[in-house]
Amino acid sequence: MQESIIIKSSDGDFRTGTSFNDFPLVTIGILSYNYSQYIEDALNSLLMQTYPFIELIIIDDCSTESLTPKKIESWISANNIRCAFIQNKKNHGITKVSNMLVQRAKGKYISLFATDDIMLPEKIERQVKILEEAGEEYGMCYANAITMDEEGKNTGLCNPGMEIFEGDVLRPYVFGNLPFATPSSLIRRSVYDKVGLYDERVLIEDYNFWLRLMACYKVKYCDYPCLVYRIKQYSSIHNQINANNRERYCRDRILSNQQALRFIRDAEVRRQLKRKIVQYLKTLSAHNASSLNEILLFLLRKGYLYLCMKIFFARVFSIVRRKVKYATIFL
Repeated sequence: MQESIIIKSSDGDFRTGTSFNDFPLVTIGILSYNYSQYIEDALNSLLMQTYPFIELIIIDDCSTESLTPKKIESWISANNIRCAFIQNKKNHGITKVSNMLVQRAKGKYISLFATDDIMLPEKIERQVKILEEAGEEYGMCYANAITMDEEGKNTGLCNPGMEIFEGDVLRPYVFGNLPFATPSSLIRRSVYDKVGLYDERVLIEDYNFWLRLMACYKVKYCDYPCLVYRIKQYSSIHNQINANNRERYCRDRILSNQQALRFIRDAEVRRQLKRKIVQYLKTLSAHNASSLNEILLFLLRKGYLYLCMKIFFARVFSIVRRKVKYATIFL
């Protein structure tokens, strides 16, 4: 299924090979797919990290641009990098690749990174310090990010004037008051043992995972941008969503909200997630989505009998009404 190319393995830092007893190991997991024009700048930004003890894992998810894995191999060789480099023989998508990275990670903390962004030099050092001081009840540290366009021109902060939330942040996240760029985060590795890996049923991994993490852990904020996030006019993930009129988005949000409910005790948050399930289901029904039957069966198994029956009979009534209207034309 996949070919693993271990260029040079080491228990130490990916640049120097040095190990430390007084610094926790951090894993940077790189998700690579195409973007050959950006990848060298992205990789070089990792060399500039001020934190001294980093494990590096790179997975290329069967890039259609043959130059992408070639540039990765050249960069590893030119900089004497100690890392694991995996080339998938088929494209698995961002969610499965994220899980592959987490499962291979040895670090106490994990930072997932895409090859079209730039990591700022003090990201890992600052966020590790914050989480080490905060303690085990804090599962993640997030930050704001600087944005750039496809040509690399600075376009300002990702969320200018954003309100800062720390501690129990599930409620502001669910109600849309906590926007942040997922790659700006640093995650405690033990979080995955408690809340599970990324849900491979969904196309985009972050919303689903953040619901579970924020239901079980507190969160810290890092007052340092951490990342230069590239805003692109087109991306493969969002093109897949837009191609089917956001059907996949609604389907995935229903699956994510329902999965998160078993981790959540806050009554107001639970009501909001259930309201959104109803909203997304109505959207699927209104657009006669191909995934509607799948989702109705899923929700029936989860106890949504009344809602599913209501949608079912509304659809039957709509079909009957159209047939009656069609028949009267010929009377």
